[in-house]
Amino acid sequence: MSLGQRIKDRRQALKLTQQELAKALKLTPQHISAIEKDKRVPALASLAKLAEELGVTVDYLATGKEGVVTEIIPAIKADKKMSVEVKKALVTLIQALHSNQEKTS
Repeated sequence: MSLGQRIKDRRQALKLTQQELAKALKLTPQHISAIEKDKRVPALASLAKLAEELGVTVDYLATGKEGVVTEIIPAIKADKKMSVEVKKALVTLIQALHSNQEKTS
């Protein structure tokens, strides 16, 4: 699976439109479309922002290697019952715990 396809799959799993993702990343929907079609490669800074917004690691987007973060964060972001503030707090906590676990491993 390509980088663009992984981005598209995660975006759709979160039920985000290209317009919503573009707005969150301060890009145009056309730019997101081009990335998803593998016509453009995101800059490293954009790739990091994409990963954060999609609740995955840069490693996952680049290689397809999945981990705990790729499974839990999209479920949190997709939950319609939680407030945005609660979602952000949970995502931040999970990422911090995951980062700390990687450092101690």
